[in-house]
Amino acid sequence: MIREVLVEPQHIVWLPWIVNYFFFVGVAATAVFTAVLFAKKAQKPTACEQSAVLVAFIGSIVAPVALTADLHQPSRILHFYTDFAWWSPMAWGAIILPLFSVAVAGYFVLTLAHNARPNLPKWLVWLNLPLLRSQGLLWTFRLFSALTAVGIIGYTVLETYQTGTRALWHSAWLLPIMLFSAWAVALGLIQFISNSRGESHSPEAENQGLQRTPLQTLLILTALSVIGLVFSNETAQRDFVLLFNGSITAYLTGICWLIALICSFLGKNHRLQWLRVVSLIGFGWWLRWVLVIQTQTIAKTNALQNPYHFDWLAVDGGLGIVGILGLAVCVSVVVGQVVSLIVKPR
Repeated sequence: MIREVLVEPQHIVWLPWIVNYFFFVGVAATAVFTAVLFAKKAQKPTACEQSAVLVAFIGSIVAPVALTADLHQPSRILHFYTDFAWWSPMAWGAIILPLFSVAVAGYFVLTLAHNARPNLPKWLVWLNLPLLRSQGLLWTFRLFSALTAVGIIGYTVLETYQTGTRALWHSAWLLPIMLFSAWAVALGLIQFISNSRGESHSPEAENQGLQRTPLQTLLILTALSVIGLVFSNETAQRDFVLLFNGSITAYLTGICWLIALICSFLGKNHRLQWLRVVSLIGFGWWLRWVLVIQTQTIAKTNALQNPYHFDWLAVDGGLGIVGILGLAVCVSVVVGQVVSLIVKPR
């Protein structure tokens, strides 16, 4: 019997690494959509746009790390380029994801340049270059980021959709579920950053609609999409029941969704801001855990079960999840400090 040396056999295809990837890349892509919607023609980037680009930039850094870990062998990435399979969404993703990261990084730098302080430290004076404050270049990166974000959403959903052995994956409802849930998390994070920087009650934020209504709409649309997925066919209904019978994670997803929805109606209460953003993150993350990890434990086209034991002390389990979340916190702190150093107060 020939066994792989570098990759140990496993009962399920995707491990928790992929949940982190789907979560962060979805938040990053939808944050780009939000940033472009906040953009104003012939004006420098607004505070709301910059908060959205900040969320997208952090997600675009963390997501590729999680995806690389999920591949088990970083050298496998080279095969996507040396043996390009045009019929595979993952092959196209190997092209789209780096382009997306470059586009968001450029978009982020340009927003910093447009809102930079006049007296920057010497190692940051290059941000005052006239080229970086060009409206044409800014709009180029806005459109570049938006197009690659569409590609990111499309390839990640197709990558899951092509697995026809899972009724909950092979459904047109998968796209709105992933899109609306990620967008709700992204919008919640953008609102939280804007509130922390005192921008949520400015006339600019009021005019651009940075309010709780879009968040409520996205949460409700996500719930309706999940209902549509459940009732799409009999197999999906059966699998959905098995998900609720087999683990508490499905219940945690619903609880986080309810808390986030209630907190969105109480948006004027600043004490609930932390609870709202934590519940949104929990909802978006647990939803992907249920749809990706838990769904793999359901029997496929045969009578065999696919057992999965979550190990908190395993690199492919709890340590991996905590490590990626820790990376996200670290990147957020560093990037946040850099932004506060460069951007002049409004």
